[in-house]
Amino acid sequence: MKVYPAEVIVIFFCNLIGTIICLPICLVAEPDIKAWRLGTDVSLVAVLYSGVVSSCLCLGIRTWAVRLKGPVYMAMFKPLSIAIAAFVSFLFLGDPLHLGSIIGAIIISIGFYAVLWGKAEEEETSQEIIGFNSLASAAPDSKMPLLIGDKFEEVKQTA
Repeated sequence: MKVYPAEVIVIFFCNLIGTIICLPICLVAEPDIKAWRLGTDVSLVAVLYSGVVSSCLCLGIRTWAVRLKGPVYMAMFKPLSIAIAAFVSFLFLGDPLHLGSIIGAIIISIGFYAVLWGKAEEEETSQEIIGFNSLASAAPDSKMPLLIGDKFEEVKQTA
């Protein structure tokens, strides 16, 4: 996002790639072309509602999330949404919750939190480096020290 800060274009390509990936799967799952035709009944209303309202809502939330935290967070919520959907369908629809679903949700959650932890550490480290650079440039001798950590601690203690 630092190189190309247009969130809507990034989300467009995310949705485009998802569509390209899902297209062959959909055609294999329902090979009958007549089933893909829309009539003037409830199916047309459902498709329009899903395409307009749900997509706009998702696009708005994704754009806001990318602008707020970056594309890593948005990409990480995609697999987690599958686990959330399985759990919610168990709670509200009474669908069976299989052992594989539980194990998969646990693995997805561990991976999700591991990436979030790593991203938080990366942001913290970059903030320390930015803070050091601003403190070092304000110091009277602007030479870059060989041991950045020692100089940074020394500048922090005097400040």
